[in-house]
Amino acid sequence: MLDAGGVREPPRTLGGLLRNIGPGVVVAGSVVGAGELLVAPRVGAELGFELLWAVVFACFAKFFIQLELGRQCILHNRTTIQLLDLMPGWRLRGTSWLVWLCIVGYFSVTLTLIGILGSIAGLMVVVVPAVSEYVWAVAAFLLMVLLLWRGLYRDLETMVMVMVAVFSLIVVGCLLMLSGTQYAISAAELASGFRFAMPESGAFVALALMGAVGTTAVELFMYPYWIKEKGYPQFVGPREDTPEWRDRYRGWMRVLTTDALVCTGVALAVTCAYYLLGASVLARLKVLPEGMRVVEQVSMIFTETFGGWAYALFMFGAFCTLFSSLLVCAASAGRITVDFLHQVGVLDQRADDAKLSRYLQVGFPLLWLLFILVDLRTLDFILKGANANNFFLIPLAYGVLHMAMSTAKRERMPVLVELALLITIWAVLNFTATNLFNMLVA
Repeated sequence: MLDAGGVREPPRTLGGLLRNIGPGVVVAGSVVGAGELLVAPRVGAELGFELLWAVVFACFAKFFIQLELGRQCILHNRTTIQLLDLMPGWRLRGTSWLVWLCIVGYFSVTLTLIGILGSIAGLMVVVVPAVSEYVWAVAAFLLMVLLLWRGLYRDLETMVMVMVAVFSLIVVGCLLMLSGTQYAISAAELASGFRFAMPESGAFVALALMGAVGTTAVELFMYPYWIKEKGYPQFVGPREDTPEWRDRYRGWMRVLTTDALVCTGVALAVTCAYYLLGASVLARLKVLPEGMRVVEQVSMIFTETFGGWAYALFMFGAFCTLFSSLLVCAASAGRITVDFLHQVGVLDQRADDAKLSRYLQVGFPLLWLLFILVDLRTLDFILKGANANNFFLIPLAYGVLHMAMSTAKRERMPVLVELALLITIWAVLNFTATNLFNMLVA
């Protein structure tokens, strides 16, 4: 039921909950991307089963940060930048230091998107070798521009996300089929992945794993923007000290929790499948994916399991997975940049936000293209961007924790969830510090 002010009663059934999720599904279109397709198999190929525990942790732990960030968006009806601006302390152009720090972190992760664009070009040159990777990079850029500029990306996004979902199920099926091959995973190998070991020689890729898989810092940063577009804060309505408002708030928080759980569940299943395939197939073949043809090298997890006929299926699914990530990230970058420019006073309220966002959605991919035309080290870009994503998570998590502790008692998360959030942030800091130390002393 929706009134003139936008207030809507929350769904009461499981079917109603599932029909009203959405922001997490959009984010999942970005989550299932280069981190799962390229980084997870690469880490598995390099370190074997040793970091399986870190894959599970990296996917599951961020759920609590995502949930609290969504809660704050619903309570305050504000974007991520507007929420972080509530932080006390030093300000520049009337904007919190944490906003500036997170914006720097957000755009440093652009390195990953450069690598994804290069990986798409490398994928296409394998399929059609008569055309150079430079031409394919330009072609991928022009396709993005067409879809984003004409506003067609929403329709394509739905189609691509369906294809990504089907492809992800096939990847899980691929893992299940390993039992009948020479690459079958033993119980001892699985158990070795949960010794909580921290490989000294693989610190760089271990950090990249934490930054690249699951709902990453960039996708967490995007989440409130998609929540607002879905309308959850409007459905709850302005904060009131009434039983009716509290009931709506709790009801829509159940929807948000379901949404975040779906996003986390998809990331966990797909990432574990990719990682285990890399550790079982690529590691035994001694193949370490790198360079422009990284996607072709990763395709061996399919061809060695299903047979040579699966090569075309993998390449098609890989294209959909990588291209959907580019679309979601480009669309989000335009929105976030416009929001930031308003926050620091560069734009006034009369600015044509939709038009400027459209220009930015083209401008950012153009920068990614220029990098690729100069330097084709695609997986190197992805790994460096993944590390930046890991470091970006720390100030973002700090901001989320501060907001959680500042929330009125009646609207705060349950004590157990609050404890889980604290443990999550401590574990992320500990994981980052340990691997950073290993990198410095290596």
